[in-house]
Amino acid sequence: MGKLIHLGIVGFGLHSISIKAELENHPLLKGQSKLVAGYDPNSIATEMFKKIEGFKTAKTFEDLLDTEELDGIIIASPPQYHVDQSVAALESNLHVFSEVPMAIKGDDINRIINAEDVSGKVYQLGENYCFYPEVLYAAQLTSTGKIGEPVYAESEYLHDVTYRWRDQGFGDVDTPRVNSWYQLFDPMMYAHSIGPAQVVLGGLKNPMPFIEVTSFANDIGGYQGNPICKPAKAFQVALFRTETTAIAKCANAYVFAREPARISIQVVGRTGTYECSQVDKPGRLFIADGHKINKAQRRKGKARKIDQESLSSIISRVEGFHSGANARILDNWFQAIKNGTKASIHAKIAANFCMSGIQASQSARDGGKLKEIKNYTN
Repeated sequence: MGKLIHLGIVGFGLHSISIKAELENHPLLKGQSKLVAGYDPNSIATEMFKKIEGFKTAKTFEDLLDTEELDGIIIASPPQYHVDQSVAALESNLHVFSEVPMAIKGDDINRIINAEDVSGKVYQLGENYCFYPEVLYAAQLTSTGKIGEPVYAESEYLHDVTYRWRDQGFGDVDTPRVNSWYQLFDPMMYAHSIGPAQVVLGGLKNPMPFIEVTSFANDIGGYQGNPICKPAKAFQVALFRTETTAIAKCANAYVFAREPARISIQVVGRTGTYECSQVDKPGRLFIADGHKINKAQRRKGKARKIDQESLSSIISRVEGFHSGANARILDNWFQAIKNGTKASIHAKIAANFCMSGIQASQSARDGGKLKEIKNYTN
C-alpha cells in the first residue's frame, strides 16, 4: 500500500457525508486516502466534525489550508466560494477536488486554470455525471468509431429541488421559505447535462467543446407562475454547436413536476444510435447496415437492449452513490495525484463545461440570442 493521501474537506452537508462514507468504505477508494481535517462555518457541522476520531476541526478556511501533512482538499461549500477556495488551495500547494459548478462568473475561470498550471497540482471538477456507466458507454461508442462520427447528443438533468426553498426541506407553499444558493444562477450553469454531452461526443479523454449556443429558459413548474427560485429561472434548454458541426441539446431544471429526477443520455452517430431515457434503466443500441433499406422501408441494421448486465460487460460495474459515479471520479483524481498526471476533468476541460453554461444563461436572458463560447483546450 502506498502513502495515504491526506485530505481536508470544506463544507459538510449531506453530499460531503456520503463522500466521507465512500472514501472510508468503498472497495475502489478504501485505503487510498484519509480525511484529517475539515472546516464549515455552520456550528452543527462543526459539532459533527468533532465526533470524528483523529480529525482536526479548523476554525477558518485559512486554518484548514495550514493543516500539517495535508495533500489535497475537497471543496463542497456553496458555489459562490468555489473559485476563491480552489485558487487558495492550489496556491497552498494542495490538490483540489471541487464540486460543481467550477465558477459562476466567466472572469474567474482563468484564475483556476492559471493556479493549476503554476502549482503543478491536480485539479478535478467533481462532475460525477460524466462517470455514469451509461455516459461512459456512449463515450466509448463514439471514441472507438462503433457508431461512426457523432452528429448529435442529448442530455437531460431534470431534478426538482423545490425542497431547497422549504424550511427543513419539506412542506407545502405555506411552509416558510428559505433562500438557496440555487438562486444565484440559471439551471444550465449548474451543469450535470453539459459535461456528459461533451463527453459522449468526444470521449472521456477528449470531451468535445461547444463553440456556440442558443438557449431559452422559463418558469415552468413555479407555483402559480411565481417561481420560488427567482431571479434564477426554473427550467432551461440549450442547443449547442461544436467545431465539427455536431449539435447537442441539453435541458436542466430546478423546479419540475417529475419524480424521480430524470437523467438521460443519447448520442447519434452516422452509423448508429445509443439512447438511454433514464440512467439505471435499459437503453437501446442500433447499428445500421450501411444505407440499406428493408421492405418495411426502414434502415437495415441490428438493435439490442443494453441492460445492466450487457452494460457491465463493457463498463465494469461499480457500486455506490450515483451508480458508482462518485467513486469513479474520486478514484480518477487519486490516480492522477499518484501518477503526476492531469485528472480527466482538469481545469481547462472544466472551463469548457463551465463557460458553456454561463453563455447559455446569457443567451436565455437575451431572448435566445446566439452566443460564442470560448474553447479553453484549443
